Amino acid sequence: MDKKLLSLAVAAGLASSSASAINLDTGVGSNSYATENVISSIAPGTALTEANANNVTVAAGFTVSTTPKYMRFDLTGATLGAAAVTADLVGTETIIANGTAGAGAVETLSAGGAVGDTYAIFEIKANAALNQVTSANTVAFDMPELDVVAQGTIGVTYTLHSTAVEAVNNSSTTALATKTGSIASFTAGTTTAVAITSTTTPAPTKIDPANNNLSFVGGLATTNIGIFTLANVGTNQMAIDGTTDVTHTVKQSANSLVVTGDFSATQDLTLGVPDGTYTLASVFIDHTATNTVFDCDNSNTASSALSATSATIALPTAADTYAVCVTTNGVSTINEGSYSAVLTPTATSIAYSAPAVSLTLGSLVKDGSTALLNLALSPTGAYPSFVRITNTSAVAGDVSITLINDDGDSEVFSLSAVSGQSSDSLAALGSTTLISVADLMAAAQAVDATFALGANSNKLRVSITGEFGGIAAQSVTTSIDGNSFSTF
Repeated sequence: MDKKLLSLAVAAGLASSSASAINLDTGVGSNSYATENVISSIAPGTALTEANANNVTVAAGFTVSTTPKYMRFDLTGATLGAAAVTADLVGTETIIANGTAGAGAVETLSAGGAVGDTYAIFEIKANAALNQVTSANTVAFDMPELDVVAQGTIGVTYTLHSTAVEAVNNSSTTALATKTGSIASFTAGTTTAVAITSTTTPAPTKIDPANNNLSFVGGLATTNIGIFTLANVGTNQMAIDGTTDVTHTVKQSANSLVVTGDFSATQDLTLGVPDGTYTLASVFIDHTATNTVFDCDNSNTASSALSATSATIALPTAADTYAVCVTTNGVSTINEGSYSAVLTPTATSIAYSAPAVSLTLGSLVKDGSTALLNLALSPTGAYPSFVRITNTSAVAGDVSITLINDDGDSEVFSLSAVSGQSSDSLAALGSTTLISVADLMAAAQAVDATFALGANSNKLRVSITGEFGGIAAQSVTTSIDGNSFSTF
């Protein structure tokens, strides 16, 4: 391979053949390889194809006359994957000193430079006495192929020595000039992350307790349960060929997104009743190709598999922002809960690594506030049990109640469905009367006559939600003779 490995420019500045090189004097340059590249740890490792961006330029740093001096280049983090050869002068360059044009400089590869080496030493001298190389004249080292066994910074150190012995011994104390810099490094070419909530990436719409948790606020049946982005890093991160910019579409041919959470409210209806089956389009992706607001009004990609606890979606590979959307059936209770996902890409080739990424998506929560009573005694027990609900805020709002048995079965109903309660609304700073657990049980059974106490326990739990901040609740029980009571 006929390569120019070392050349002298006519004057200070970058040599014309190395315009994209790393300049050790200014620190400008340095190539960036993508961390998505697969690098072999078995020597000699993976070859980084010769690239202009890996070339090195540096001012000579000291005058070189007809007496030879020795320029040494040392690599860290890489070895030479192709042998170095004696450099040629670039074009018809000449070195100009004292106003007289001469025939240029002469250089020879003296030591190192073999495949597997980490250094190369070049002897250099001026062609004629008046044509000395000045300290400002720029050396251009066109770097050959590099081999790496790990991702990391590839460094280079330039030193100028008076004698061959000093150059071979790499004596830093006697070096006439020295410069150190980075030829290349490894940085991610792409990112996958949950999007920050903003006006165009909204948080999920809250569950509406006023509608018995059967819809979202505003009567909506659809909302997003999380938004994330596939983004390409702004500056180019190269493939091992030194020219290809590694992006999502370059490194991966497909994406499988598995979202985990509660999808029970999306199940199909048979004769108006949830039937345990699911329509795939009930969980879908909305993205910027057709919609920049993410209000889930476009089903760009429906799920390919859907159950009560999981949705699988074949995601595009393009850099974009994606909203995961759900459409509920209007009959099933929408439960509070959080959602997570695992994005598993398929790499386009063995040259790229595309590991799975775990994402914490959004959460569905009820509008207003919720109080939970973990112990309500049996409605038929020896000790009568009651619930008292209080609105501690300065705003009136509706109240809904969820009664849960110890087997985990539950029913939701509004406050006015309970005997003795005339309205769903609870006044600001107001409280309800003492509501017996027996009346709560009756309200639950009015929704579903099969609702009963747990098979192994006759205790209940009560979750109470108000369309206001600051709901409070107490569980009260009285003694058998009715002369005393306890709260808990």
